[in-house]
Amino acid sequence: MSSLINFLNPKLKPSVECDAICEDGYTAANLISDNEEHIERGFMCFAVCKPPVDIVFDFPKAIDLKVIKLWPSSGALRSTGFEVHGKYDGIWERVAYVRDLPKGMDSVTFCYQSDYNSRSSAAAAQQRSEKVFFFKTAHKILGATNSVKIVIRTTERCPPVLRKIQMWGLPARSLDKADRELMKTIWSEISDPYGLRDQAQQQQAGQRSPSRHIPELRDQSRLEIPEEFLDSITWELMIFPTVLPSGKVVDQSTIDKHSEEEAKWGRLPSDPFTGLEYTSQRKAILNLALKARIEKFLMEHSEHFKSAPRSLGSSRMRRRHASQFASHMCLPGSMSVGTYSSLSSGYKHQQRKTKSTVTATATSAFSGSLSPTSPPAAKRARHSYSAYTVSSTVTASSADQSPTTSSATGTTSSIDQAIQQALQKITRFTQVVPPQPMQPTSCINCRSSQFAYEIRTCRHLVCRECLVILSASQKCVCKVSFQGVDVERYHKLP
Repeated sequence: MSSLINFLNPKLKPSVECDAICEDGYTAANLISDNEEHIERGFMCFAVCKPPVDIVFDFPKAIDLKVIKLWPSSGALRSTGFEVHGKYDGIWERVAYVRDLPKGMDSVTFCYQSDYNSRSSAAAAQQRSEKVFFFKTAHKILGATNSVKIVIRTTERCPPVLRKIQMWGLPARSLDKADRELMKTIWSEISDPYGLRDQAQQQQAGQRSPSRHIPELRDQSRLEIPEEFLDSITWELMIFPTVLPSGKVVDQSTIDKHSEEEAKWGRLPSDPFTGLEYTSQRKAILNLALKARIEKFLMEHSEHFKSAPRSLGSSRMRRRHASQFASHMCLPGSMSVGTYSSLSSGYKHQQRKTKSTVTATATSAFSGSLSPTSPPAAKRARHSYSAYTVSSTVTASSADQSPTTSSATGTTSSIDQAIQQALQKITRFTQVVPPQPMQPTSCINCRSSQFAYEIRTCRHLVCRECLVILSASQKCVCKVSFQGVDVERYHKLP
């Protein structure tokens, strides 16, 4: 499917509709969302909903649909029967269906029988995927369609669910050439943002690939490069040292070359030493500490190299690895900027304001008591807090140092003030919450006391029956618009 386009990618602007009532946070919009968390949730109907459930996908331009791949299970919940419908002359017509999916199947793939081959079937068997063929008349319907409907027909004693779905194809031949080229250009930027595919094509065409910009030693140099700075496979100086799951350290370009060779044989990227495929827990990690040591080594011995830039590699590669490292650092278990950012910023602001006063105070306080071998000027700012303490102690016994005491006291009070300002922005769960206004105790539409949902846009309570009625027009009784994601469960307190 490398030459095909996934038209459910959010950057291609698809849309989805579903009339069924969904669980909170599990709407059909998750199937085409650009948020990874929403994509992982998938689609799930409310617990009392029964199949069939229709999910309609619309596309801005006509497409030639080739493959539909969907994942029918979400945890212990599983849908077992699906139907695919295409719109032809304004009428929905069924083009494929599947019933009684085996329990061990992880995904279902709808495709044309002409695209079927034994190699893909063997790969699908290893991945526990069920293959279903379109009808013979599907070419006429799916060759130039703007809408596709997925019907969840049966489930395994659970509400209808759909964890993920992909629709692969090509721009319809009926489109203008400009529209087809635009869609292909957008998809190429999505699937290959760093231009690796173009580099591979250049190599296959016999063109010279871009250089790695490895610093080369001069002819007369006898500098010995530490062994830890060399690639474990190519034995060359590393630009982006990366730690493999096996513990070996190689350059990122070596990993890319190995992945390209594996892809030629239809294999997924893996560790070149163990052959184990990369997973979310087992993957290569950029070693920034070693990279910094390599750059320091190059700067200290720059006279031995023909060219030794401060930051190695192209700007494209630097952005790539910086984004990868940032994504690792933003994981839940890593350190990130949190509640105390305002505290640190306030403290730094006060430090900048009192820097000149602190330097003068510390100099006058230590001029008669310390030895001539005082710390250099660059280190005095680091010892500014100790200067405050000593100066306040000296001024307690001598009257002529009164300005120093006032300066130290003023600085301490400014720090306390900054702390208090930062603590005011921190959410406290132990403080007394002021009494909230009385909430309505009945449905906004039928005035029934059996309400269960709250519309966040207008803060009105509704019952289930009225919610179904209001969802059709997506307007509350008070004429305020809302969407499915704006409706939340309302739990009545005793």
